Formats: sequence, C-alpha cells, structure tokens
Amino acid sequence: MGTGKINTDRILGISAMVISVLTLVIFIYQTNIMRIQSKLSVKPRLSFSTSSYSTDSLVRIEGLVYNKGLGPAIVDSIYIAYRNHRYEMDMDEFIKNEMPILEKYGELIRNSTLGPGNTFLPGEEITIYSYQFHPENFDSILRYLDIRSTENLPFQFKVIYTSIYEDEHWLVSSESDDPEKLDK
Repeated sequence: MGTGKINTDRILGISAMVISVLTLVIFIYQTNIMRIQSKLSVKPRLSFSTSSYSTDSLVRIEGLVYNKGLGPAIVDSIYIAYRNHRYEMDMDEFIKNEMPILEKYGELIRNSTLGPGNTFLPGEEITIYSYQFHPENFDSILRYLDIRSTENLPFQFKVIYTSIYEDEHWLVSSESDDPEKLDK
C-alpha cells in the first residue's frame, strides 16, 4: 500500500461522515424553522376599541379589548394609566376616586375587573366598561374630561400579555394599536 494511492474505503468513509454532518445541519435548521412557525401560528394580538350607541333617551359608551391574533393571549397585568399613575383595572373604583363628577352625569353599567391570568381566545372580545348617560349631558362630560370626543379619553388602558409559550411579552395601550415587545 503506497502513499500516492487513494484508498477507496477511506473516501467512502469521509464522504459518509460529510453527508451525515450536512444532514444534521439541515435537520437542525429545519427544526428551528418549524419552532418559529409554531410560535407564529399561536401569536396573540390584543387591541382596544371604543364603541358608542345612542337612542333618543340614552348614550352608551363601551371600552372593548379583543384578540385579533392567531392564538390565546394570557394577561400578565392590566391597568388604567392616568396622570403618571397606575390604577387597578376597576373602572368603578377609578371613577369614584379620580373622576367622581362622571357619576353625576351618568352611570357605569358594566365594570370588568380583569386581572393576571385571564386568557383571551382568538376572536374573543371583552367589554371592560360600559358607561351610559342622557344625551343632554354629553357636552358637560366632554368639558369635564377636557376632550373633544369619546375616542380620546384622558386615561389609557394598558395590558401586558404573553402567548401560550410565555417566552415573549407585549404591552398594548388603548392609545396605540401597535403592541410593543417587552424585554423580560
């Protein structure tokens, strides 16, 4: 056996090892792609909206949060932000403590006390408050809140939520429809 001759068995062995290593690299790459796709297929996206209904005798304003994403959203925290303070998600207490005059003009007829651990399924919508009043009080309410429309409330609702994987957290606010990814 000379040094200048190529050993066929050695070439076959090296080729088999190279093919095995390349197969492993491709397998790892494909697994990573599948993991990313799996996470994206269950990514939630919470959003807020305000709706109003009126009749001759009553006006109703509702604040809603809904999941327009592909997967369930798990709430880490939800709160009301007003004048650089955080308040628990309890509109009844918030109005009594911070905006008591609103009780004179109308009434809170639905108050949702959402909290950590609540889950929003894809397509689910939850009313977080419903406030009704007589139409003649509308201008007084706008002046009291110092706003031009009920779309621009002086306080915001904020939710920090995650997906079922609990590896990424997002913050969404009622003043912006774009969730902000948080570093946790």
